[in-house]
Amino acid sequence: MYSDTFLATQWTDGVITSSASLPSLVSAMLHLLDVHDGQQVLEIGTGTGYNTALLCHRVGDTRVASVEIDPTLVDDARDQLAGLRLEPLLVAGAGAPQAGPYDRVLSTCASPGIPAAWIEQLADGGVIVAPFTFGGALAKVTRTGSGEVSGWFDTEHAWFMPLRPAGATGPAGLLVDLPDPAAPAAIHENDSTVDLDTLQDPDFRLWLCLHLPEARLVPVVSDDLSAHTGLIVHTATHRADYTIDADGQGRVIQDDRRLWDTVEAAWRAWHAHDAPSRERIGITARADGVQRAWLDTPDSGVTWPLPL
Repeated sequence: MYSDTFLATQWTDGVITSSASLPSLVSAMLHLLDVHDGQQVLEIGTGTGYNTALLCHRVGDTRVASVEIDPTLVDDARDQLAGLRLEPLLVAGAGAPQAGPYDRVLSTCASPGIPAAWIEQLADGGVIVAPFTFGGALAKVTRTGSGEVSGWFDTEHAWFMPLRPAGATGPAGLLVDLPDPAAPAAIHENDSTVDLDTLQDPDFRLWLCLHLPEARLVPVVSDDLSAHTGLIVHTATHRADYTIDADGQGRVIQDDRRLWDTVEAAWRAWHAHDAPSRERIGITARADGVQRAWLDTPDSGVTWPLPL
């Protein structure tokens, strides 16, 4: 029986380390990838092999390579695919340059930026579709020059597990790896003009993540879980608490890092630029590690560096 649901398919030390995405999201990403006959395709993150099978059906198994950091998952996927008489190149490791260059690269795991190896293995005019570790961002970028890709974030929201290095029991940079935020030591208390509706807007949350890439955003909800009543913004060492009081006024408690000051600045900038939706944000990434997001055009002057 088919249903449009996410499935956890592997747990390691209590952490999900492999999953099957919503079929609707799989379909949306394949549509965005826009694969054509005769193209060579690289998939990052074999998982169960389901998405691999779809790619094989589209272009033929001899034109598909899929890499997976977990050898056990590779073996399981190979068995499943063999049952369908499909034999794509499956690699237990970080890449498959031997079958490149690739016309299309599809990632089914999230990264803070576009890894250099993906750019280097991409053919001229080739396309990468990849989710990011912040704001549910999903980008489609095209190789536009030597060692450079450029493109846009899509309207689709895509939440994927982060890339996991070989030998790690959990994904790299998994948010739960951050310690629980302690109460601020040096206290600053003030009112806030940021409205709760904006804080819950997915496009503003992406905008905010670009301003605070190192932070985690934790919603505060009512006791009966029926409503959002605030937001905690924290890093491994700093924290700001925002809540709505009985009169509807936003109140903030923060430490000397003053994370909420950045939230306020991002809120004002977002409204100053007409509350931009995520498809107004583009990305340029180079294989040498210089990567940035930008608003409307690469030379607009509104840019954010992307961490790798």
